[in-house]
Amino acid sequence: MRVAVCPHDSSKNKAAWLYFITYLSKKTGLELTMEQCFDFGCYYKILAQADLTYSSPLDALRVHEEGGFIPVAGNDNYDEVVIVAHKDAQEDLEALKGKDVLGVENQFATYLGVKVLKDRGIEFNLITRDSWQVVVRDVAKGNSPYGFVYKDYWEQLSSLSKTGLKVLYESQERLSSHLVMLSPKLEDKREDILSALLKMKEDEEGVQVLEKINVGEWYPVESLDYLKEILRR
Repeated sequence: MRVAVCPHDSSKNKAAWLYFITYLSKKTGLELTMEQCFDFGCYYKILAQADLTYSSPLDALRVHEEGGFIPVAGNDNYDEVVIVAHKDAQEDLEALKGKDVLGVENQFATYLGVKVLKDRGIEFNLITRDSWQVVVRDVAKGNSPYGFVYKDYWEQLSSLSKTGLKVLYESQERLSSHLVMLSPKLEDKREDILSALLKMKEDEEGVQVLEKINVGEWYPVESLDYLKEILRR
């Protein structure tokens, strides 16, 4: 079984994810092989041909809708958004009303940022950039006063990279993490995989593996309707 792991995770922690795949193979009795794809160009080429994927929320929804992939599990390392501002911008979220806010198109963190502000009745102008790096750069330079940044990306930045920026808000929505998705042709393996994932926190080696991939525990996912609702809004 070919396993594709999102480059958000595999590119910075290759050994840990190989360890995870080996552990899961042992616990399920399935022959799992991690695809050696550590950039998104490669990842997207093999995604539809994979048997098992660990994907961002939107990529999970994509393989579900286009390839019939079945959700298996998420984890407590939730995808969240950080709303950042130029150092001289007003610090109140209400100040974003009517302002330009940068985000990356078709990224869950951007949708989450939109939800956070809409839930507070804050109307704004969403302007998209090609990457989180460009969002951070443009806000720091004052090209736009505010921006949405994927929390995982923000936490990896150095203090130097954050120069000229301040954090206005860090979400704790806990709506979705990256998700384990299974090819529909292997639906009969879902319960075996889910059981092995859920039991990891009870197993000494499993706990060690979880620590390496920055996960505390897994939870079952039966439907992706909640993601569709976030995108619809």
